[in-house]
Amino acid sequence: MGYEFMQTARYYLLYSISFVLYCLTAPTRLSSRSPSEKSPKNRKKIFILVAIVAIAIIAAAVTIGQFFVQQQHQQNPEAPNVKFMTFEVDKQEIAVGENTNVLINVRNSEDKVIDDAKVVMTIEPSGYEPYLSISNSTIQLPIFLGKDARTGEFKDSITATVSPAKEAVYVVKGMVFVKDTQTDIKEFPLTIHQ
Repeated sequence: MGYEFMQTARYYLLYSISFVLYCLTAPTRLSSRSPSEKSPKNRKKIFILVAIVAIAIIAAAVTIGQFFVQQQHQQNPEAPNVKFMTFEVDKQEIAVGENTNVLINVRNSEDKVIDDAKVVMTIEPSGYEPYLSISNSTIQLPIFLGKDARTGEFKDSITATVSPAKEAVYVVKGMVFVKDTQTDIKEFPLTIHQ
């Protein structure tokens, strides 16, 4: 809706500017009066009137355009810029009974305090629970007090309890959420063998 409005406003803006330019550059019209009888005051008055109307149209278009853009931002808030700095695994292949550690560090790039952030760890495909265990599937992050604030490095551990086959490959995903809005995602493959 905002895009269509801006296109329409641009059309009317260009139309009014074209009209002003036409009035300024139009040749003198033939009339019953002689050129010496035409009043330059009337032409000046028309120009001033057209200029005022054009400025009013421009101001109205800008004001209404800003209103629509602001409404769109309120309806679709952008996700905060809170992302992984580090999401690394020490081993991508483990045997049954072994574990691997995921090193995590999250950074806030916003100029505001972020107080409701978390990291959610998932493993795909679903149904992995009998074979793998995650020490913390949801990690509540500390409060970010401003721009460039970081959580510091922390570890999450994944342990292979049983192998469903001779070898199985899973995808481990880490997702950062701020107030239930996903802001970042990282993943890696994890292979389990007997």
